[in-house]
Amino acid sequence: MAENKGKRTEPTARPSTRERILVSTLSLFNQKGPEAVTTAEIAEAVRINQGNLYYHFRTKESLVVALFSRFEADALALVAEADAVPAPDSKAYAGFLRKWFSLVWTYRFLFRDLPGLLATAPGLRGPILAVSAGMRLSVDVIFQRMETAGLISVAADDRKPLLANVWIVSTYWAVYLGLQEGVRDLSPQHVHWGLSQVASLLRPYLSPQAKADLEEMLSEPLA
Repeated sequence: MAENKGKRTEPTARPSTRERILVSTLSLFNQKGPEAVTTAEIAEAVRINQGNLYYHFRTKESLVVALFSRFEADALALVAEADAVPAPDSKAYAGFLRKWFSLVWTYRFLFRDLPGLLATAPGLRGPILAVSAGMRLSVDVIFQRMETAGLISVAADDRKPLLANVWIVSTYWAVYLGLQEGVRDLSPQHVHWGLSQVASLLRPYLSPQAKADLEEMLSEPLA
């Protein structure tokens, strides 16, 4: 305690204007959808004038692309984390699925509003396809490791369609809820619903231990 006496505490650095713009934009996009958010609202939320906003981001499309780049970086970090999981650790694999859905929740506007986003920001199509291809490859590798460890058993003829269905449901469940069920405002309960749909695809192929770890993960509230 005495060692700290008289020492000056360094002030916490304030986030840059660019960072504050992205944080506020993500919040507004998640709440209302990009099409319903104006640049004036974003500037007001950040407490800057629109000229300052345009200095950092000239268009709403550039804001969408910047937020997608953040999602891409977070997704790649999640893949790297999954790659480091010891092969027999089924609890960690269940955690990977949960973390993916937590990431989807953080950037939910990207998934909920995907059709409209591609119309607003056509430049996203290439990056979305690249991330999709990379994530699907990573899921395939995870399946291989789980099979080697005896955590999952999938017949050769079922493997490709199962992988495709897992990716389709885990990526486009929010679009389904919006188009089919009329759900506009996603809640953690909706995210858990999507997580449960993916779990139902995997459950028949899992070992007893992997299935138990999956059920334990599903019983926990989404952070």
